[in-house]
Amino acid sequence: MNNGKKLLFTLIIICLAVFSILSMVPRNRSTRESQPASLLPPPEPWIVELIAPGGSICSTLEKLGIPLPEIATVSFRFGNFVDVTTLQPGDTLKVQLSEDGQKITKLMFVQEPTSRHLFVAQGDSLAYTLEQLPVQNRLRILDGTLNGTLDASLLALGLSPMEKQQINNGLETRINFHSDARNGDSFRVFVEERIFEGKKISGTKIMYLSYSGERTGTHELFRYEAKEEKSVLNGLYTTDGKSSYTNSWGYPLGVIHVVSPYGRRIDPFWGRWVHHEGIDYRARYGTPVYSVANGTVVSARYNGGYGNEVRVRHGSGMISHYAHLSSISVRNGQTVKRGQVIGRVGSTGRSTGAHLHFGLLSGGKFVNPNQLRMVGAEKLNDAQMEEFKLQMSAIRELMKSQEKPS
Repeated sequence: MNNGKKLLFTLIIICLAVFSILSMVPRNRSTRESQPASLLPPPEPWIVELIAPGGSICSTLEKLGIPLPEIATVSFRFGNFVDVTTLQPGDTLKVQLSEDGQKITKLMFVQEPTSRHLFVAQGDSLAYTLEQLPVQNRLRILDGTLNGTLDASLLALGLSPMEKQQINNGLETRINFHSDARNGDSFRVFVEERIFEGKKISGTKIMYLSYSGERTGTHELFRYEAKEEKSVLNGLYTTDGKSSYTNSWGYPLGVIHVVSPYGRRIDPFWGRWVHHEGIDYRARYGTPVYSVANGTVVSARYNGGYGNEVRVRHGSGMISHYAHLSSISVRNGQTVKRGQVIGRVGSTGRSTGAHLHFGLLSGGKFVNPNQLRMVGAEKLNDAQMEEFKLQMSAIRELMKSQEKPS
């Protein structure tokens, strides 16, 4: 009996020892369960929104409940770095807010997706950084024949609607497609495409364009590029330097970058939605401002919120409007020509900084200036022609290399 009790006691001691050892071995729990809350990764700090069709920076930020004056200030500064006409549906807008949700501390705009525009609040200003991923350029020759309409024939070659429109704009003033074009007419398009991760993205340049038909004759257009990337001169010209557009209006500036478009926006002063009756263009203080067409000056004075302004009446009856000028170079009643300097960019009147406000009046009411077909120059000058001749030769050599690759 004593031996039995000793055996039972020994078994109990062994079991207690085993349980003690097992209790010291860590249990197999998930990392998230075993980590204290303070060590868990923080949640994604960005609020992410996509630009909707027909949307803008203002309308996208309004969804987040940010005060309208804050949106107005940020959107105008945003436009100083990003031309707002380049926004496309599906572009990504990322935002970080202050703890009370009233201020934007960081804003990132992801475009294409090769470009990231980062804005960081620093006091009353925004520090800006641009990050761009490398993009490849691909040259291609597209030969086609007219089958039905030019639109359908171009789209059949794989050109995008925007590229197709560039070609239409170049040819329509030189060829009467209603009376002279015939099925079987030939055309050639030489393009420089932008390739990212094996796919074509926006930004294709039409480098050369030709069209040939029995009734239309043969027409050639070459791309001219000035030194400034956004120069209004960049585009298609005939071999003698004439613009592919005729009877067009000029631009009010030599380089175009839209800060705020015509239409609905949040006013940076009043902090509420209003109708913007013109287009705001970015420009440095003192930049020359040009009359967009021949006409007569009907106003050259200081005019309240518009500051120093000039208004020019043109033959069509329309009046072009130039506001916030630092100085005025014409007088009331003076006759001016297209491209003549009428003033200098400034920030007079109700203005948040140096820029040009350009408007267009028809029948006494402001209308969308985008209805004008604008062109940088009807014909290149002598210095530009010398550059153009070199560029045409380079384009021809590039096409030869594509026809007979080494």
